[in-house]
Amino acid sequence: MELDFTSLKKEYDLYENEYLAIFKETLKILKIKCSPIVSVALIGDKEIREINKTYRKVDRPTDVISFAFLDDEENLQKILFKKQKVVLGDIYISYDRAKEQAETYGHSERREFLFLFVHGLLHLLGYNHMEEEDENKMFAIQETILKSHEVKTMKKEKLIEQALKARELSRSPYSKFAVGAALLCKDGEVFLGANIENASYSLCMCAERNAIYNAMMHGKKKEDFESMALIADTEGPCSPCGACRQVISELLPSSTPIHMANLKGEVKTTNPEELLPFAFDSDDLEKR
Repeated sequence: MELDFTSLKKEYDLYENEYLAIFKETLKILKIKCSPIVSVALIGDKEIREINKTYRKVDRPTDVISFAFLDDEENLQKILFKKQKVVLGDIYISYDRAKEQAETYGHSERREFLFLFVHGLLHLLGYNHMEEEDENKMFAIQETILKSHEVKTMKKEKLIEQALKARELSRSPYSKFAVGAALLCKDGEVFLGANIENASYSLCMCAERNAIYNAMMHGKKKEDFESMALIADTEGPCSPCGACRQVISELLPSSTPIHMANLKGEVKTTNPEELLPFAFDSDDLEKR
């Protein structure tokens, strides 16, 4: 899965991570097996009006336009459910329309930006609203995706708050670099970890490993872990060290969301497989 994101205004770059998360959630909800590639661009009314005029012969701005590279519904359905890379197409969203419509409908700009992305994405996946039945189906799926994303966003934000609390327990007199981590289990329990330093530097322990070991000492197993968050006072989102990546790759499921954050509110979500590709694991030992 790949998302090629661009924005003419830097202030909207914050939507890249959310669009990526929604993209993943959409594939999960619709049980799509292929690895789709989508391009999304946030542009102004002037730019989207020109696109609308050139390709649809409609001389006015609109909120979102999708250009599907695969428009044969029968072939599309066959392709989506095979494990292969598929270029789905391009989505153009007008940030001017999004801001205006958010005010008109009485909800947040964020809600409108997310709605327009999901709407455009579903068009690339073969959905339309030309007929009432199709419209009802498409809008029901949109709401399901958006609600699911909101629930996960709330969980993510609360988990980052827990990691921030854990950071207060850091013992880091040597590096002055305090890190907090929080590990959420499927039963709702959260286990905290902070970095603990020692004058013998090699004996220091990172926040991520402390959180994982804390959970395991309370009887939790790999299959119990749902997501993890870590936070520090870094320029960009805080990233685990190599040792933590090795432990994470072995003790957390490969698709576990890991939310890396900093004190400025920046968050990047990844997973163990992305953190440590081609990881050394128990399989390498068993082959000996």
